[in-house]
Amino acid sequence: MDDSKKLLRIVLFYGGLWGITEATLGYVLHFLPCGFSGMFMFPIGFYFMFNAFKMTGKQSTIFYTALIAAAIKLTDLFVPLRTAMTAINPAISIIFESLVVFAFAKVYKENRHYAGAAVISLSWIVILVLAQQFIFKPVEGLYLKPLPELLGFLTMSTIVSGLIIGTYLKKPAVFAFQFNFRKLSYLQPVAVILIAIICEMGNSLI
Repeated sequence: MDDSKKLLRIVLFYGGLWGITEATLGYVLHFLPCGFSGMFMFPIGFYFMFNAFKMTGKQSTIFYTALIAAAIKLTDLFVPLRTAMTAINPAISIIFESLVVFAFAKVYKENRHYAGAAVISLSWIVILVLAQQFIFKPVEGLYLKPLPELLGFLTMSTIVSGLIIGTYLKKPAVFAFQFNFRKLSYLQPVAVILIAIICEMGNSLI
């Protein structure tokens, strides 16, 4: 396949897988107290974005992969039982994640796994809190926590997400996704995206 088609298929595939994960594991984790799901879902999103980047060698795939996952989240707008902000907020959070990972990919040094992982983990959650405080002001959000509690949460989130991402960066072979991308057609990515949309909209109807 030529470069543009390869890029598109990989972006669709990883974006769809991310969408499935958000609609399944992410749905379950959101029953935890506010903010805790992000400690685990950010590393998962990082995994899909960074893998797309490594497969193509193009940093733009980080953002494109996030766009696919965010678009899947936005299908909740077509579910009458959900408000618009319940779909828009997660989608915007995904875009914020991509911006942090995009910046990380520019400066990443392979011998500084955990330091880099901690920096992006803290950066993402700080950007999210600031966006909640000054832009979106959701009914529930980390920005509503008292300052000492918020600082404690930021520290814990940085440690948990940083350890997960740092371990992946240090031992990528252990977490390698076993798939023959040479045989990747449009069928697999489209099927994955359809499954993600069904899971996402199904959760919204529960």
